Amino acid sequence: MACDHAGLLPLLVDGELGPPRRWLLSRHVARCSACAATMEELQSMRAALRTRLVRHRAPPELAARIGAALAREPVRPARRSPLRLASLGFAGGGLAGALAGVALTLLVVRTPAGDEGGMESAVIGSHVRSLMAQHLTDVATSDQHTVKPWLSARLDVSPPVRELAEHGFPLVGGRLDYIDGHPSAAVVYRHAQHVINLFAWASPGQPDAPIRTETRQGFNLVNWRTDGITFWAVSDLEADQLGTFARLVRGG
Repeated sequence: MACDHAGLLPLLVDGELGPPRRWLLSRHVARCSACAATMEELQSMRAALRTRLVRHRAPPELAARIGAALAREPVRPARRSPLRLASLGFAGGGLAGALAGVALTLLVVRTPAGDEGGMESAVIGSHVRSLMAQHLTDVATSDQHTVKPWLSARLDVSPPVRELAEHGFPLVGGRLDYIDGHPSAAVVYRHAQHVINLFAWASPGQPDAPIRTETRQGFNLVNWRTDGITFWAVSDLEADQLGTFARLVRGG
């Protein structure tokens, strides 16, 4: 039987995971025989590609031709927003989907010089990456009694995991994340076709803060702090509906 973590192993082999998730996944592989076997296969394939794949060098004049063509190309404004690209789900797949994913990350995550909204950009970036990398959850279940202990066992925070299906916000699952230096829980909900990421990380000693809402880069965000935990909810859901969701989570 395939392990739930198997989809992350290619990222681990290619060095594309951040330090916290890399450490957690490496620790898991050391205990999981199925993942250890998959890792060995991936590493062998990677080594074979490096040593046996025939490489063809482009002629030197190719770079000059490309540069000249780009210089003649008129600059046109983008017609699709990052939000629209995210909603498409990168259905094309393959290389085109990967390139679109890279472009979307640059558009959404890049924080302009002098911008004080670094945390907002980090939250939006993690939200978008969870949609485009097909890694929305580490544990996929609507059972709050499974998601909460799974997250609590792996983090220094025990976030509230509410069952809100009767209010139109069914629980999807949870995953580990890393937001601007904070190891974070991500509790995932849906409302119709909209995904809601609820991030939570420990903030010991910091005072409670009321709910604050804002809109950035086409996404709505709600932020608050209570009982030593900082919360951020982010989605392309309408602002008033996301506010309702946040109040349900905060009020229990």
